[in-house]
Amino acid sequence: MTFQILVGIWMFISPFIFGFRDMMGASTNNMIFGAVVVLLGFGVAFYEFYHKEEVAPLPGMEHARERS
Repeated sequence: MTFQILVGIWMFISPFIFGFRDMMGASTNNMIFGAVVVLLGFGVAFYEFYHKEEVAPLPGMEHARERS
Protein backbone atom coordinates (compact mmCIF):
# COMPACT_ATOMS: atom_id res chain seq x y z
CA MET A 1 0.00 0.00 0.00
CA THR A 2 2.73 2.49 0.92
CA PHE A 3 4.84 1.14 -1.92
CA GLN A 4 1.95 1.71 -4.36
CA ILE A 5 1.64 5.33 -3.29
CA LEU A 6 5.38 5.93 -3.64
CA VAL A 7 5.48 4.28 -7.07
CA GLY A 8 2.52 6.37 -8.21
CA ILE A 9 4.17 9.58 -7.02
CA TRP A 10 7.38 8.57 -8.78
CA MET A 11 5.50 7.83 -12.02
CA PHE A 12 3.80 11.23 -11.82
CA ILE A 13 6.98 13.28 -11.24
CA SER A 14 9.44 11.25 -13.35
CA PRO A 15 8.80 13.17 -16.62
CA PHE A 16 9.89 16.36 -14.87
CA ILE A 17 12.97 14.78 -13.29
CA PHE A 18 14.19 13.00 -16.43
CA GLY A 19 13.30 15.85 -18.76
CA PHE A 20 10.95 14.08 -21.15
CA ARG A 21 8.01 16.32 -20.36
CA ASP A 22 8.38 17.71 -23.88
CA MET A 23 7.28 14.33 -25.26
CA MET A 24 3.56 14.85 -24.79
CA GLY A 25 2.46 11.21 -25.07
CA ALA A 26 5.01 9.75 -22.68
CA SER A 27 4.65 12.42 -20.03
CA THR A 28 0.85 12.37 -20.17
CA ASN A 29 0.84 8.59 -19.91
CA ASN A 30 3.11 8.66 -16.84
CA MET A 31 1.10 11.39 -15.15
CA ILE A 32 -2.27 9.70 -15.73
CA PHE A 33 -1.19 6.25 -14.62
CA GLY A 34 0.80 7.70 -11.72
CA ALA A 35 -2.32 9.49 -10.48
CA VAL A 36 -4.38 6.29 -10.88
CA VAL A 37 -1.83 4.26 -8.90
CA VAL A 38 -1.75 6.88 -6.12
CA LEU A 39 -5.55 6.95 -5.91
CA LEU A 40 -5.73 3.16 -5.79
CA GLY A 41 -3.04 3.08 -3.10
CA PHE A 42 -4.98 5.55 -0.96
CA GLY A 43 -8.16 3.57 -1.60
CA VAL A 44 -6.50 0.38 -0.36
CA ALA A 45 -5.11 2.21 2.68
CA PHE A 46 -8.49 3.61 3.68
CA TYR A 47 -10.23 0.30 3.02
CA GLU A 48 -7.79 -1.59 5.22
CA PHE A 49 -8.04 1.08 7.92
CA TYR A 50 -11.84 1.00 8.11
CA HIS A 51 -12.39 -2.71 7.49
CA LYS A 52 -10.06 -4.39 9.94
CA GLU A 53 -11.42 -7.87 10.33
CA GLU A 54 -9.96 -10.91 11.93
CA VAL A 55 -8.61 -13.06 9.13
CA ALA A 56 -8.71 -16.81 9.51
CA PRO A 57 -5.25 -18.33 9.85
CA LEU A 58 -3.74 -20.26 6.99
CA PRO A 59 -4.05 -24.04 7.09
CA GLY A 60 -1.41 -25.46 9.42
CA MET A 61 -0.89 -22.10 11.16
CA GLU A 62 -3.61 -22.44 13.81
CA HIS A 63 -1.12 -22.80 16.65
CA ALA A 64 1.37 -20.18 15.51
CA ARG A 65 -0.30 -17.46 17.54
CA GLU A 66 -0.12 -19.56 20.70
CA ARG A 67 3.68 -19.87 20.40
CA SER A 68 4.33 -16.15 20.09
